[in-house]
Amino acid sequence: MRRTLRTLALFSVLMMSASPAFAGATDGQTRHVDVVRAHHTDIFRISFDGRERAIVAVSGDGDTDLDCRIYDENDNLVDSDTDATDECRLTFVPRWTGRFRLEIKNLGSVSNRYVILTN
Repeated sequence: MRRTLRTLALFSVLMMSASPAFAGATDGQTRHVDVVRAHHTDIFRISFDGRERAIVAVSGDGDTDLDCRIYDENDNLVDSDTDATDECRLTFVPRWTGRFRLEIKNLGSVSNRYVILTN
């Protein structure tokens, strides 16, 4: 729970630092909780508004390293966070409104429960 609260606090800071016109996900702010199995990758499709700053935050339970990557509809890597933690921050400005693929890869040998937040 503490990790989720930390992520929510960080996400709030990120949101407040954005311009008033900033939109992000086409369907509005998103919060999703899930579990990625050991040595597996979860995939999500998220639509973002073009020319608006987009933020995706992923916070795991602390048990394993999670790597996050986001790709556009043409399979171009848009942003990634591949450090040795289970906290991911992806920030980008899509050139067009479209669907993006978020990949969350668990590098550990046990499952990891995580929360995804989008603006």
